[in-house]
Amino acid sequence: MTTPRNQTHLAELLGIAKSAVSAQAKRGMPTDSLEAAQQWRTQHIDPARKKGARLDAHYQPSRPAQRPHPAPASDAVAQASGLMEVAESALLSGQCIDALVPALRAALRAVPVPERASVDLVGLPVMRVLLAHVLDVLPDRATNPTNDDGTPFYSDGEAVTDEDASFMGAVWYSIACGELVFDLDALADFYGTAAP
Repeated sequence: MTTPRNQTHLAELLGIAKSAVSAQAKRGMPTDSLEAAQQWRTQHIDPARKKGARLDAHYQPSRPAQRPHPAPASDAVAQASGLMEVAESALLSGQCIDALVPALRAALRAVPVPERASVDLVGLPVMRVLLAHVLDVLPDRATNPTNDDGTPFYSDGEAVTDEDASFMGAVWYSIACGELVFDLDALADFYGTAAP
């Protein structure tokens, strides 16, 4: 039986994103054993939604890293990940995390760019708080224009590659930590929405 050290290690063992492990654990996936997690995923995850089993002809899975052992997380990664966990716990218990936001942004900013993918962003609730100032200006997904088949109008029909997803993750990370700043009034004018 393989016992993962934490959810990040379990994500590496399963070959999926840390956020997927966090989301699946909340749905009941055991995290104390690789084998138990694999069995739960076999019973509860649609095969078409599993990485590497997609039927999408355009999906291009990335090659796994060639390093046999990942480098240990730096202090900055550990501090940012720890603050993210504290913030998520606070949100899940119904508390406001506005007082934590400056410390979260500073901790995320302190992580060197090459190590940012190692930060455990836990789940989406904390990121939604950190990104709220931009998300509030973007149009509601329900009002975005779509093609006749329901796909987004601005999509070229090709699936997002892992490389594209990593790039967009880096952009959202930069917004969350306060490095990438937008003129919210200009953004609101562009989308025809109201600035917060």
